[in-house]
Amino acid sequence: MTSTLVKRLLAIIPTVVVATLLVFSLEQITPGGAAEAAAGPTATPAQIAALKAQMGLNDPLPVQYGKWLWNLAHLQFGQSVINRQDVGTEITQRLPVTVELTVLALLVALVVGIPLGILSAARRQTRFDAAVRGGSGLGLAVPEWLLAMLAVDVFALQLGWLPPTGFTPLADNVGANLQGMILPALALGSGAAAIVTRQTRGAMIEVLDSPFVRTAWALGIPRREIYFRFALKNALISVVTVVGLIAGALLGVAILIERVFVIPGMGSMLVDGVGQKDFPVMQGVTVVFVAIVILINLAVDLSYAALDPRIRR
Repeated sequence: MTSTLVKRLLAIIPTVVVATLLVFSLEQITPGGAAEAAAGPTATPAQIAALKAQMGLNDPLPVQYGKWLWNLAHLQFGQSVINRQDVGTEITQRLPVTVELTVLALLVALVVGIPLGILSAARRQTRFDAAVRGGSGLGLAVPEWLLAMLAVDVFALQLGWLPPTGFTPLADNVGANLQGMILPALALGSGAAAIVTRQTRGAMIEVLDSPFVRTAWALGIPRREIYFRFALKNALISVVTVVGLIAGALLGVAILIERVFVIPGMGSMLVDGVGQKDFPVMQGVTVVFVAIVILINLAVDLSYAALDPRIRR
């Protein structure tokens, strides 16, 4: 397992280099640079030139990239050009909110998708199987933000079961926090649950049709052991791959869900930064998102080795 971890970490290095170059280039390719955004629309050319010199934007690009990378290695994301607040401090406050929302949505996808996929594969070509396939297709077709708005209208405004918007920190009140996160997590995890259901069903059917499972049926091995010990364990490898991709995609979709439910997470911070051309905010949030996705992919690779000993060898 140690050698596998070392190989994966070495393979990450080119990804990190390319990702940091792309994030750094945001400031260079966006019309109207950081100095113009910080100076405001009424600034004179002399004021903008002085601000560029102060911010180090007149240095050669390799020098700017080196300084930015050095600060990034020390977790220094700079100051917002709009409100002058430390970007790292704001990220520290907002990151747990987005992580909690994403984890809850992923749990919804796994708790709903895996059991439905197993049952659908076990009862294929039945009405239940058709209902599951139809429901998962509907879950893929309906956008998460539309489902979020419908959920707010039905469960919050009409029935009054859950709060429509707002966020309570987990440290302040666990019950109020979970109550406020139910609708966002369900809305965000709906599409992911549909994907997990279909992937689990397809992987289970493929394994159940394999020769060693047919041999297990012929030997009279109990049904539960065949489904969970043989079929599910082998099907989980492809399911884990999809779950890793979903976890990264949920971070992007969380931006819309946070806006709908007025949740102060990283997504709202990124949207505000883009709207105000606040480049330190844009770069800081993007770097954190990229780092999370890289860590998710690393966890998926390590899980392969845990599920399949042949990969370790």
